[in-house]
Amino acid sequence: MKNNAPIVLYCCTYAKDLYRVRRLLASIEKHNKDKLPVYISTPYQDMALFLENLAQFKFTLINEEDILKKNPRIDMKLLYEQRGWIQQQVIKSEFWRLEISENYLVMDSDCVFLRDFFVSDLIAKDNIPYSVINEGKEVLQSTERFGPKYARAGFIKDRKPIMEMMGRDGIIYDYGYAPFLWSKKVWESLDQNYLMPNHMSLLDAILRCDSEFTWYGESLLKYRAIPIYPRNELFKHYHYEHQYWADKSLGYTEAIISKDYLGIVYQSNWQSWEDFGKAKKSWASRVLKSIKRMIKYIQFKLKTF
Repeated sequence: MKNNAPIVLYCCTYAKDLYRVRRLLASIEKHNKDKLPVYISTPYQDMALFLENLAQFKFTLINEEDILKKNPRIDMKLLYEQRGWIQQQVIKSEFWRLEISENYLVMDSDCVFLRDFFVSDLIAKDNIPYSVINEGKEVLQSTERFGPKYARAGFIKDRKPIMEMMGRDGIIYDYGYAPFLWSKKVWESLDQNYLMPNHMSLLDAILRCDSEFTWYGESLLKYRAIPIYPRNELFKHYHYEHQYWADKSLGYTEAIISKDYLGIVYQSNWQSWEDFGKAKKSWASRVLKSIKRMIKYIQFKLKTF
């Protein structure tokens, strides 16, 4: 399964995100100038859906369990008892074990490329990827102004424990957000130097602190498996809809954003109207959500009037 490309593109997803994956693949087809290979993993029961509906695009589809089986220390029963986003963190972080490539760009389904991209945007030199390292100030500032107020505490909670377990003090760094630029060598260093000596799997680590990209970043700083060539976030990330409203009110367009970012992320947590399949929540629940969204928008407008 080894691929000769210096880096591959990878998305871990499931049926609910089918329409988002279609949008992502369309953007890759348009902007992937070096023809980097694309891999998608889904649960086995969703594979036929993706093959049938995305046949016009070029990608390799993988059963997510084939990734997990590469690590016998993963307790599959325990993993599938967890919430979906915990499962995806583990699957994405274990993709390197397939030995498809030394490096991979991990895209969430809600990523969209806005401009042409090349290997040189992702690989610094000598087959070493750039490392995304920042302090998360953009999202911290916007949530300080417009909420949710727990965002700063959550930011610290998702990072500080991993810093402590890795024996580091000082500045709290952010190593995201999607898409994540990862090296197999960094994940190997975490496994060999920390997880295995402590009789842990990556699932055990994420259950202690569920931020896979922080585990990657802190391992990078501690074990230095690769030289560090820092970059800021690759995509403009709208974590909350008020960030999108703010940019839109100031006249920021995708064309402007593409001057400094490779793409954009419209977080699926708030852009739920693109979900595939029948809504699981009741009609009343969906109406209530729409009313709450309208109230938030009115509050936003009042704060920025």
